[in-house]
Amino acid sequence: MFVTSGHRHHRPPSLARKSRCRSESSESAAAWKTVHPKRLNQLHSQYSSATATNEELLRLVLKQGEVIRKQLKKLRHSEHQIGYLEDKTHRARVKKHGSNYLLETYLKGLSDAVDPEADSSLAVDKNSDSGVMTEGDSEQSHNNNPKITKNTKTLERLSLSSEEFGKDLKDDDTSSTVSEATVREQLELYEKITKVNKRLLKEEEALVRLDVNIRKYEKNKEGTEEVSKALNKLRTDMTKSACEMQHNEIVLEEIVEKLESRRLYLDNLYRDIANEDKEYEMLQALLFSKAQQASEYESRRYRPPQLYQTKELLDTLV
Repeated sequence: MFVTSGHRHHRPPSLARKSRCRSESSESAAAWKTVHPKRLNQLHSQYSSATATNEELLRLVLKQGEVIRKQLKKLRHSEHQIGYLEDKTHRARVKKHGSNYLLETYLKGLSDAVDPEADSSLAVDKNSDSGVMTEGDSEQSHNNNPKITKNTKTLERLSLSSEEFGKDLKDDDTSSTVSEATVREQLELYEKITKVNKRLLKEEEALVRLDVNIRKYEKNKEGTEEVSKALNKLRTDMTKSACEMQHNEIVLEEIVEKLESRRLYLDNLYRDIANEDKEYEMLQALLFSKAQQASEYESRRYRPPQLYQTKELLDTLV
């Protein structure tokens, strides 16, 4: 009875070892799933730096958009001023020279082109004669060459118109000295426009670069979103593992308490067994001594009632 009960009570330590192994395996699995706090801080700093760079890029884009709008307004204003000045100069020339001053300049160019031909034709006619002119010759020349007379008339008309146009040009030159300031202003405006155009080209290049950077940022944003999702998953896993660890700690404490109670119970059983073994040895010694006494007494005298008394004594002791 005592041996079997002892073996039964020795089984719980093996169960405790199994539970300890399971708890250690669960702790190792939870530690494998967890992330180091330095790594978490690095991921958080990367995410915050990415958001800061994104905000800076957006601010730069907004500022450059405002600058471009201002420059476009300035360009429109300068174009309006240039058109106004051109219209003003055109009206002034129309008032001075008439609405056909462009045609007159064209006719002046034609007269310059026609004059050398007329001079050459006259030289040929002079060289054809001997150098002495008579009345008959003059009449014949006039009668034989009506085309020359017509050309001379047209040349005279053109020469008169050219002289008048020369006077007009002189007047225009005098007025041009007055309008030099306006021309200089126009040149300055054109130079400013070229500078603004160069700036616009540079800003367009910068905008293209910003567009490329924004696209890269959008790609990086997708990566940051994935990282944030992974961080959220890790946080949920960390919370779950922490809850599991707390639950396991509570279960382990309960198991330890049960093991301690069973250990105390086993200690008490071992004590009881040791006491019973001592009593058994004492009883055996008493029985042996009584048997010796009985054998001695029987050898002396056979007394059966006394044997019954010794048995009763042994029963009472047990």
